[in-house]
Amino acid sequence: MTLHNATPFEAGYNLGLEKSGHHCLVVVAKATYRMPKDINDSVVLRSKEEQVKIHYADVESQEDREESALLYENDFAPFKPKCDVILNGSAYAFPLQQTTDRVVQLRVGTLDKSFRVIGKRVWQESAFNAKASKPIPFTKQTISYNVAYGGYDLDPNKPMENEENYVPFKANPVGQGYAPFHNTRSLIGKPLAQTEELHQPATDPRGKKYLPQSFGVISRHWYPRYILGGTYDAHWAEHIKPFLPDDFDEHFYQCTPADQQIAYIEGGEKVLLKGLTPDGERIFFLPHQSVPMEVIRSNGERETLASVVDTLILEPDEERFTMISRAKIKLKRSIHEVDTIIVGTPDALWEKKRLFGECYEEETEEDLETEEISHGK
Repeated sequence: MTLHNATPFEAGYNLGLEKSGHHCLVVVAKATYRMPKDINDSVVLRSKEEQVKIHYADVESQEDREESALLYENDFAPFKPKCDVILNGSAYAFPLQQTTDRVVQLRVGTLDKSFRVIGKRVWQESAFNAKASKPIPFTKQTISYNVAYGGYDLDPNKPMENEENYVPFKANPVGQGYAPFHNTRSLIGKPLAQTEELHQPATDPRGKKYLPQSFGVISRHWYPRYILGGTYDAHWAEHIKPFLPDDFDEHFYQCTPADQQIAYIEGGEKVLLKGLTPDGERIFFLPHQSVPMEVIRSNGERETLASVVDTLILEPDEERFTMISRAKIKLKRSIHEVDTIIVGTPDALWEKKRLFGECYEEETEEDLETEEISHGK
């Protein structure tokens, strides 16, 4: 199988599994644009060298940790019912002076999400209890689930050597601030969350009802995403395995929380970033990205695929954003049913070379003049 990419974007394909049990071929085109600095600036496509590569595996945000928040999920979800809007970035004081907290806001189409970012703070000793220290002022502070409310705690009455004794905060096991088994004295020096809901301060180490605040990717095994993956019980093992369970929900493929999922991007959607850039606020409009896709089957038949933009990744710190177009085709037996995948619109020369082989040479102006003379023109 060959892939012909007739676009300036990155493109790739991989195998996927549909809920029906059929394998499918997933095709993606990934376009990286320069982020406009002003609402009147036009969107410019980044150069070929600056295009973000296709991710064939998940990418964690911190390599020096046993487990950290995902920076990127692999790009080959078989299907997304909605569009994921992801932002990897930082909170900025504005003007560029230090602050102890900053309200950040992301708005894209129908999505409108805000929360508070707070400087680093720890539990410190007080007269009768532990209390949160004053936040350390910041000019720029990374936003991530790594510093959002969450983490895990060890029941002191159980052996430390047994991993099952570590109790995670299911909505964000990589965060900080969750310590339900710690007494007042043992809390001293432990960090609190650095992001929190606007009207819900995350200052209770037993706060199981807190919603972790970030704009990034949530992992497949976090609550409530893993519930959508279905039930893998004895019935599944005996009657359905290796296929997906009957109660599998395709929203499982969405890698963001529900409040960051919108309708597929059509182009022209307004983007507002507040507190997420050094200039305080950024407003621009998304481009129209229509990527033709088709496959040529092994028997020569051509089939057009319907692609949609179902992932938007905003990265203000890098002054860029990425839009991913996705399509899929069901396979009856194997991947060998497809001979060629085409992303974009190939030119006439490629079509002729495909029909006549590499021996075909593009006609020059001299060849055309000779041809005209031979026909008496």
